[in-house]
Amino acid sequence: MSSRRTRSWMLDTVEFHHDFERRLRSADGLVNLRDRALYVWDTADPTIRSYLELLPITGPDDWFRNCDEDNLVEWYRTLMGPWLTPVRTFDSADALRRALPELGWHATDARRLARGREFVTLAERHLSSDALEPLLLRFGWGVKGWLDHDDVTAALDRMRNLERSIFRSRPDLVPIVEDAFCVFEAAAAKPDHVLVTIAD
Repeated sequence: MSSRRTRSWMLDTVEFHHDFERRLRSADGLVNLRDRALYVWDTADPTIRSYLELLPITGPDDWFRNCDEDNLVEWYRTLMGPWLTPVRTFDSADALRRALPELGWHATDARRLARGREFVTLAERHLSSDALEPLLLRFGWGVKGWLDHDDVTAALDRMRNLERSIFRSRPDLVPIVEDAFCVFEAAAAKPDHVLVTIAD
């Protein structure tokens, strides 16, 4: 299995985006977001700390120097912290990405299940156009890590329907699929949340 750390959480997307947009629209919007991000960054809460320590962002030093829209993506990611609930994670996302095409998944679908969707698409789904616009200009592509309830349940259905005979010649794939099934089954228990995964 991979030595890379992988952690997963369930994100309350509706409440998180409502809070983010409310702060952005306030009279001191950018300062409000920055100050809340600094507060979250300094928290001792173990769930939030486990998330922040894997988050690929520059952090507070840069936020103090530049309280502007260039930091919106980092604040967006940081402010997810209080809305996360830990959940079982993959033993190895890389192993899952490699294994699924051998079981019939298209490589693109396997990569999505293992690495998640682009975070910009999560923002597009939940923020108003006014709140979304400054994020879109700065998000770019390649910032992945979330799956919705439909992604999770479709993966579970497909895994349930796999022919057992497939594994006779590839018994090494059994623990990878069983592990992924357990992760997705736990995520499916919260249909109003999305699964967020980060690997360092």
